[in-house]
Amino acid sequence: MALGALSTAHRLQEAVLAFAAIAMGLMRARRLAPHAALLPFMHRVQPVVGPSVGVAVLVVAGAVVGVPHAPLPALGAALLASVLVCAWSSTGRRTTPAGWRAAYIGGRRGAARLSDALEAGGSSRYALVGRIACGVDDGAPSDALGSLDDLPALVIEHDIDVLIMGVEAPRLAVFGRMADSCLDLPVRLAELSVLFEEIFGHVPVADINPAWFQCVADPDMRAATGPLKRGVDLVGGSALLILAAPLIAAFALVIRRDGGSAVYRQVRIGEGGRPFRLYKLRTMRVEADVSARWAAPDDPRITRVGRLLRRTHLDELPQLVNVLRGEMSLVGPRPEQPELVDHLETMLRFYQRRHLTRPGITGWAQVRCGYAGSDTGSAWKLCHDLYYIKHRSVGLDALILGETLALWFRREEALAPESAAYVLGERN
Repeated sequence: MALGALSTAHRLQEAVLAFAAIAMGLMRARRLAPHAALLPFMHRVQPVVGPSVGVAVLVVAGAVVGVPHAPLPALGAALLASVLVCAWSSTGRRTTPAGWRAAYIGGRRGAARLSDALEAGGSSRYALVGRIACGVDDGAPSDALGSLDDLPALVIEHDIDVLIMGVEAPRLAVFGRMADSCLDLPVRLAELSVLFEEIFGHVPVADINPAWFQCVADPDMRAATGPLKRGVDLVGGSALLILAAPLIAAFALVIRRDGGSAVYRQVRIGEGGRPFRLYKLRTMRVEADVSARWAAPDDPRITRVGRLLRRTHLDELPQLVNVLRGEMSLVGPRPEQPELVDHLETMLRFYQRRHLTRPGITGWAQVRCGYAGSDTGSAWKLCHDLYYIKHRSVGLDALILGETLALWFRREEALAPESAAYVLGERN
């Protein structure tokens, strides 16, 4: 009888631990799903990654600190169940919002720009049914669905699911009207920048103001992610450097055949605007002009082996030393040369805000935009760098690292802006 009770208690313990693996996987996958859905490779494997991490944590805990864990068959069953639930859950989230009816609160030009961006970006999640005038009209009032005073009736009449507040809309008036008469209606209010982050995975830099940065001014978030991110950098950077050392040495021997140094050192701007010396495998001829300018795809300064290194990004491997020294992270905005930073800060609003976090070997902008190579390209990457700064976490870093690895096995396809107006502003 005692043996039977002990066996039952043991099976119950296994079930609880297996459930813990499922819960950990589901919670992690659910938090990362919106980011993973924007990545071509990781959105396919993300339902597997989250549950696998949950099971791995239990196994490691059992091996390192002696925490009991379920046997492999039970953990395997938990993993399979978790993967299936995650896959079903993430599929439901991607399809549910399709066709939501949206109305833009703001002027005619703002509504037209949003409509063009949704169409160019191929987004079927929101259908813009019109705009709601709010005292900042730049066109005839007749082209609006109605005014802000008629908001509750307009929501009901046009079956509106989402109200999109443009940057030109009077925020207090909109919030007041929502609080007075729309709290009992099935409609949500979203700022334009938040909508762009949700749909397109970047921040419309030309359409935000300094108030946007309140979302990254939370010291608790920096305190929570800082030490953990640094720990991952130290462990991951050390492991990668050990694995990459033979490859770095082999390429260094080939590069030195022309008589120059194998490792190229260049000053870049890091966290807080502080300069540091970045390491790369040399990809240009020894006598090449290395002044601060972007390299073209067919740049004559690049050597044959340099083209291979640039195409595969293997020239960045020595930057693992920068990671271990604390000057860079595995994931973050790419650091630029001081001369280019000075130029871009005069050209692009909020460019200096990229320095709020430590630069990285790879990043959200790198896996989605590719190489900048121009003022416009740098503005486009800035939109993605700000997205990363706002949403940064160790989980997002893991997604970016996974997508970076996938780029070695498929052709890199850089995204184009849905609308240049949201990247560069109105320039006419």
